[in-house]
Amino acid sequence: MPKTLAEHFALIRAEIADLDAHPLAARQAKLVLTLLDKFADRVYLAHRDTAPEKLAAADIVAWRDLLRARSPALDAIFEACAVPPGAELVTRAVDVPLADYPRLSTADFMVSLYNGLTVQRVLLVAPDGTTRLAREVIGEALAWWEASGLAG
Repeated sequence: MPKTLAEHFALIRAEIADLDAHPLAARQAKLVLTLLDKFADRVYLAHRDTAPEKLAAADIVAWRDLLRARSPALDAIFEACAVPPGAELVTRAVDVPLADYPRLSTADFMVSLYNGLTVQRVLLVAPDGTTRLAREVIGEALAWWEASGLAG
């Protein structure tokens, strides 16, 4: 396990790069979600004694509740990593709006032409049926941690 918050965050970035190289790897997406979930705990443990003012929470449960309130992406990640999970990862076809076609890879473009303008994606599905692209949730969580100044 990484020894510092910065090392843990670097590991998250490396695993996201691997996910980007294999965008349909639901197992890799789950690993990144789990690392982001664990990072929240590591931030709390790193600061609870030395800089509790950075946390604004009395305990780890309150800390996670605070993070849920501040970041919808972290809330979704915590739900996906809960036991039992409150959200699940699924791979399914999603529609590609015509405006998004210039951003598709050549492979995705070709797949979409033969599959009714859809491409396969790893999705995070909430208990209420709300569906989001897992990679977008991961990107939002990463950006939140970077902006927070707590990423190490």
